[in-house]
Parts: sequence; structure tokens; C-alpha cells
Amino acid sequence: WTGCGYWQAAKWGLVLPIGAMPSEQEMQNELEKFKAMQETLQKAYESRMGLIAQQQETELVKEEFDSIEEDAVIYKLVGPVMVKQNVDDAKTNVEKRLEYVKGELDRSNKIIETQEKDLEAKQKDLIKMQQAAQAAAGES
Repeated sequence: WTGCGYWQAAKWGLVLPIGAMPSEQEMQNELEKFKAMQETLQKAYESRMGLIAQQQETELVKEEFDSIEEDAVIYKLVGPVMVKQNVDDAKTNVEKRLEYVKGELDRSNKIIETQEKDLEAKQKDLIKMQQAAQAAAGES
């Protein structure tokens, strides 16, 4: 899993002097940044959903392994071939996979949390810009 990129708030920061009227181009640029941030966040949500699905699938396999006999025969799909695997090795692999997916899910949640905060800050900046533009238009 390659992960989703995320940006720090400073990269998206906007400083608008009080009383300054943003140009239409500035508004458009900030709106484009906002849309890009929304798309990035959507991709992060999709990645998280994939991780949740992997976690659920791996937990189901773990439950199956917990209820099988020690002398059971387990096969693992390796490419197009089914390969016989030791029960203990299979259980260990599933445990490691579950730990890995949980770690990736935690990482994904942190990225999403940061992106949501950044998006909220950008939205507030856009509202301020819009209000400044409306106020300036009202003065004319």
C-alpha cells in the first residue's frame, strides 16, 4: 500500500490582511486548492475502506484458524498454485498480517484526521475571502 499524500496546514495556509479584497484569480486559485484537498481526502477515505475490508477478511481467517485441528491441512494460494503450509506458520502469517493492517489503518486514520483539519481551515479561509469580497463589493 503506497498510502495517500497529505499536506501540512502551512502549505495550504492563507494570510489575508484585514480589509484586503481578494482578486477573482486568488479566489479561483484557493478554490482549486480546496477541491484538490477534497479529492485527496476522498482517496484517503477509499484507501481506509480497503484497509478495513482487509482487516475484516484477515480477522475471519484468524477465527477459522483458531477453530481448526492442529493436524489440519492448510493450503496457501501462491500465484496460480496452491501450496501446502504448516498450520503454525499459517497462523503466524495471519497474525502478522493482522498487525500490519491494523498499523496501516492507524496511520491512515491519522492522515485523514490531519487532512480533515486542513480542509476545514481552508474552508474557513475561503469563507473569509468571500466575505471580504462581498464587503468590498458592498462598499463600491
